[in-house]
Amino acid sequence: MKKASHPQMNNVVFVCSSCGNKIELLSTIKDSTFTIDICEKCHPFYIGKSTSQQLKGRSEKLANKFNAGIKNIEETKEVKKVEPKKESNKKVISSLNDL
Repeated sequence: MKKASHPQMNNVVFVCSSCGNKIELLSTIKDSTFTIDICEKCHPFYIGKSTSQQLKGRSEKLANKFNAGIKNIEETKEVKKVEPKKESNKKVISSLNDL
């Protein structure tokens, strides 16, 4: 095998920036330490928090919007106080014969 065709393997310490977990692996990265955003110790998929997420379908979303709209209408009715209409002095014409 040719020596120049293969990359140099180095011991690299990967450090998680979220929890501080350190993992030592062989890698072609030339640095001795490398920071990663998230690891298996703090990732939600590996610690089981992602399974508690509940997804709603289209019908539940529509029902929630409809119920929120009804609640909003009821709240605005309570805020507005309807005053009784004042009687006007104008005569109401019931048919063309009254003209």
